[in-house]
Amino acid sequence: MTGHKLVYAGTVEALFLKALENRLTPACRLRLAEAGLDLEQKLTPTYTLEQWKHFLRIAADHIYAGMPAEAAYYSLGERFIDGYFSTLFGRALLGMARLLGPRRALTQARLCFRTSTNCSEVRIVERGATELEFWLTDIGADQPTFVAGALARAAELAGGQRVAVVPEGFDGQSATYHVRWSEQAEAAVSPELAARGSAAGQASTRPPA
Repeated sequence: MTGHKLVYAGTVEALFLKALENRLTPACRLRLAEAGLDLEQKLTPTYTLEQWKHFLRIAADHIYAGMPAEAAYYSLGERFIDGYFSTLFGRALLGMARLLGPRRALTQARLCFRTSTNCSEVRIVERGATELEFWLTDIGADQPTFVAGALARAAELAGGQRVAVVPEGFDGQSATYHVRWSEQAEAAVSPELAARGSAAGQASTRPPA
């Protein structure tokens, strides 16, 4: 298979064995087996990129039946990240991501893409303290919203608030993603404590009697 675009077994495991295991109906499992993914058997080391895309179509059709394709793929992307971070390797990365925060964690995302396939190339441009631009080849899905959902969920798990991911320029293989978020808000302070703090501050600046 040298020269073929491949998706590694860990990627398939994260979505279909970790994230979606309890949501796959017998009919869906049968369709997946007919497409080359028999979940009753040990996963093969790699699957072709076209096989992976076919698996995603089947999952979207069965699990998110009646939902617009863009929304279905976005949800699949979110679930993929949940499954990825539940693997042994992913759990270690999740702990690191939470320490790094969303910006630094997302700039390390190229590692995740490189360990998912043999064909994804990522370019990241930092647009600000809470804004990044991703350019990704071979997004691995018919809809760019799959990666959008994955990036949004990753940013949330790393501590980002009100995350927004906008895909644009999708040409069937590559796309650009604009990721924006807000930093985690400081812990809320009760009105009583705020009042005490204000009073204490006034007392500290009051001249002695």
